Amino acid sequence: MFSDAYRTTHRERAVAVALPLLLLQLVLLSLQIEGPSGTLLFKTWMLAAQAPAVAVASGITHTVRDVWRGYIWMVGVRAENERLREALRRLSLLNDSYEQVRLENLRLRRLVAVKDEVPYQSLGARVIARTPGFLSNVIYINRGSADGVYAGAPVLAGEGIVGRTTLIARHQSQVQLITNPDASVGVMLDTSRVPGVLKGKGDPVLDLDYIHNTDPVAVGELVLSSGLDGIFPKGLRVGKVVQSSKGNGGFHTIKVEPLADLVRLEEVMVLLKPPRS
Repeated sequence: MFSDAYRTTHRERAVAVALPLLLLQLVLLSLQIEGPSGTLLFKTWMLAAQAPAVAVASGITHTVRDVWRGYIWMVGVRAENERLREALRRLSLLNDSYEQVRLENLRLRRLVAVKDEVPYQSLGARVIARTPGFLSNVIYINRGSADGVYAGAPVLAGEGIVGRTTLIARHQSQVQLITNPDASVGVMLDTSRVPGVLKGKGDPVLDLDYIHNTDPVAVGELVLSSGLDGIFPKGLRVGKVVQSSKGNGGFHTIKVEPLADLVRLEEVMVLLKPPRS
């Protein structure tokens, strides 16, 4: 029984010694034997053993590189978008500025055209304030007695009559608009030349009084200053007829809309006293 155990142990030792020697022999042979392609078998085996690890490492490398490139690209795109937004914002502000200059230029040209029609000395002014409320029937301008402005001076916009000055300080004046309930203008119809009185009611439109029912009145007809009130020169545009009907008292009921946008006034022209002949 002892001899059997000894023989078993001897065989295990022989196998343990033989296997490493056999592997070593195979390795030594692979270092000398070439495959059909001319490559040593050892190198072929090593490449085959490394292939999975190389594939995994390559995949990880490509993935990391793609993620990094994508991140860098996104950062660059985001920065470029911010630059484009900023450039667009600046261009928009510049365009708005040019548009404001263009509109102001148009308004000033209309004022100059009115100035050429009136044989009066005139003075440009800017609206610097207005009374609270929707219609703002009183405005303030940046011209006063130091500039030659006097109480009752006609005030015009490029489209027509705006109102007249009422209170004068040295460097600013109060202007009563024609829509003011206390305002009135001597006017006439453009076609028939029939005179009347245009009165403010505190509303966007004005009442034209004292036009007889027998006198023709057309919707859309221009209303001009008559010069009979002693304030506004004759022939200046004031408004247009928007509603007309025969009244019970022998006179038309006529509504007139001002030609000038009295709510959005920015620049006006003040007529000074005409030169003495």
